[in-house]
Amino acid sequence: MSLTKMLKTMEKTMNKNLLLNFYIKDKNFKRVLFYPKRAQLDYLQKRTGRDYILKARQIGFTTLEQLRKLKQVLLNPNMTVVTVAHDRGKTNDIFRIAKFAWDNLPESFKAFYSVKYDNVRELQFGRTSSRYYVDLNTRSGTVNDLHISELAMVKDIDALFASTLEAVPKNGVITLETTANGLNRAHDIWQDAVDGKNEFTPHFYNWTWDDDYFQVTPENNKWKEEYKILAKRNNLILDIQSRFQISDEQFYWYYLKATRLKELVKQEYPTISEEAFLSSRVGVFDLFKVGQISTVNALRVFKGVNIYLEPISNHKYIVGCDTAEGVGGDYTSIEVWDFTDNSEIVNVASFQDSTIRPDQVAELLTSLGEMYNNAFLVPERNGSGLTTVLRLQEKGYKNLFVNRSVDKKTKKPKNEYGWRTMGSNRDLMIDDFIEAFEEGRLVINSPYVLAQMKTYVRKANGKREHDDGYHDDNLFASFLALQGEKYYRDDKYQFMDRAGLI
Repeated sequence: MSLTKMLKTMEKTMNKNLLLNFYIKDKNFKRVLFYPKRAQLDYLQKRTGRDYILKARQIGFTTLEQLRKLKQVLLNPNMTVVTVAHDRGKTNDIFRIAKFAWDNLPESFKAFYSVKYDNVRELQFGRTSSRYYVDLNTRSGTVNDLHISELAMVKDIDALFASTLEAVPKNGVITLETTANGLNRAHDIWQDAVDGKNEFTPHFYNWTWDDDYFQVTPENNKWKEEYKILAKRNNLILDIQSRFQISDEQFYWYYLKATRLKELVKQEYPTISEEAFLSSRVGVFDLFKVGQISTVNALRVFKGVNIYLEPISNHKYIVGCDTAEGVGGDYTSIEVWDFTDNSEIVNVASFQDSTIRPDQVAELLTSLGEMYNNAFLVPERNGSGLTTVLRLQEKGYKNLFVNRSVDKKTKKPKNEYGWRTMGSNRDLMIDDFIEAFEEGRLVINSPYVLAQMKTYVRKANGKREHDDGYHDDNLFASFLALQGEKYYRDDKYQFMDRAGLI
């Protein structure tokens, strides 16, 4: 039989049965015919050719990818398919999956393909001139189908991408697959995929996709009360059973995992993608609620500010501003909120820039404040923010936060324009925002605020701030805006706290 006819015959058989022609070793080390699990079938239907799979432990995507690649080289001439692993030991483990499947094909079939090169990590077929291999990176030449296994475990992802992804042509296939490993570069790539900022389609498969993840429950339900305590201690989803409609058997299985793994259960067996990456930190916000928020596209851009909702006459707007030095690094961030209806506080505009100077920030705030009905401005005066505040005073912007107090020495009143963040008020600012969020009063449209809520954590020392390598500037600008609402009055720009006029 000719190569073309043989390949067509095999293609009809394999397409009909997906990957049922291959044998694998199951979890009990038994030789069984491969049949895709529920998550694998779902992925096969949804894959696009540029895919990022975030998954719970042992869902089986590495096995699926090896069998899919083996099928590719058996059915297509002159093709190179590659899986890249994060360490040498894993390359051998991964290759054994495809090697076992190949070894267990019929001898007559294998003889037709005439394997030319069969070492610890490569199969090369003389009949088709196609090859499959597993390594730490790609070798020279074009790669038609690339799979990077456990992306989050790779030490230098950018270097790997530079050397490996460039070997794949425009019509080639790239599959990224991983469990989470904290907030690293893999998280950034995942978030960009979710936000539609890169070429990859995100696919998240949590532990509930595996039908083997269940355990017979004990006679009493005492463990459900114990889970509540466990969840509070380790920042797990408290109402996980009702939210995700899981059975008692599934819930008990998860409870046992959480009992053993504690905080790490989120990384190994995530329920939502947001908690997967934050297992090493305690998130400040309810990540399930954060994950349900969808931001909107800007209607227009005004001097670099994203406008989500246009100004409405007679509406009350408050602007929070966290100013940076303008030399790169930290961002100058501005968030505008509509406080007209305190039961629904709406985020209407946002700004983020790491190069704008503090004096230029004052110019921008003035323009933005005038556009939004002479909005009440609450700029932070700490650090470089002082320059912004002084410039606002020079420009004569009237509706500006001022702290009125009495000098302890002279007993005379004194005014301090701009918000001064101190240890005595920082926690209150955070708590007020959390309370408004938990009560469902915040309509968040800024993607900057939303992204920073996901990476706002409680550190080991108890301090709440951005996780390492991330920012909280827009989130902090929103804290300032909410504090401003306490002091805002329409008549003659008087400022009140909850106890009365300062």
